[in-house]
Amino acid sequence: MKKISLSLLSFASLGLLTHAYAAETPQGQVPVTTPQAATPSTFTPAQLTELEKVIGDYLTKHPDVIMNSFQAAMAAQQKEATAKMEKAVADNKDKIFKDKNAPVGGNPSGTQSLVVFMDPYCGYCKKFHGELITLLGTNKDVRVIYKDIPIMGPASVMTIKAMLAAKEQGKYDQLQKAVFESDKHLTKKQLLKLASSVGIDTKKLEADMKNKDIQKEIDQTQELAKVLGINGTPTLIVGETKVVPGFVSADELNKMLKESSPTIAPVAGENKPVVEKNS
Repeated sequence: MKKISLSLLSFASLGLLTHAYAAETPQGQVPVTTPQAATPSTFTPAQLTELEKVIGDYLTKHPDVIMNSFQAAMAAQQKEATAKMEKAVADNKDKIFKDKNAPVGGNPSGTQSLVVFMDPYCGYCKKFHGELITLLGTNKDVRVIYKDIPIMGPASVMTIKAMLAAKEQGKYDQLQKAVFESDKHLTKKQLLKLASSVGIDTKKLEADMKNKDIQKEIDQTQELAKVLGINGTPTLIVGETKVVPGFVSADELNKMLKESSPTIAPVAGENKPVVEKNS
């Protein structure tokens, strides 16, 4: 028992890691399916004790085995989860790409499609929003569909209602930018002040925020996210087929978009632009 094959060792360490990974899945990630119970061991108690000691000694001397196994397990789980989401995207294209109420940015007639699920108070969403602004400043062929989803509580719900209401004044893009560049969760008073600073009629905004259609849009987006299996923000749909969970830089996203092949042309009268051209 003093000698143990690397294959047995790797199998044992990967088994330990799989259990640990399943138990400690980070929030916002698709949970790992709990492994089936192992069959009864054919080792004697003394052999098991010796085996555990050999494995423990080896892993102490070679901690990279655990890290490599952990990374492989994460990659495999992410690949499986992404594949399921991409199938769900294919099954729900109309709800994603032909929602006439969804705000649209970039070039409404662009051939490169991007759908973005974001929460205005998600830290990574704020970081990604800056990259998105950079992307749209250099790539004029991107059509962005925004799917605002409140995952950070009541402040997110209120702020998303305000952004969607601002669309009625052609100011969605301006208020969105101001909100995402803010470093705090805004109170209603602060939100209205911010809206006023970008030229929004705040009285009309408050009235429009109470519109049942806006709440309906939020509810539909949340339901869509559930159907697609989206468990965190930001989540992107690139080229109408590729799902990308998490933060992506402008350069990486630009490369993905240029490699994608558009399949759905914008429908006349739907997803009208909500951005105002800045000089």
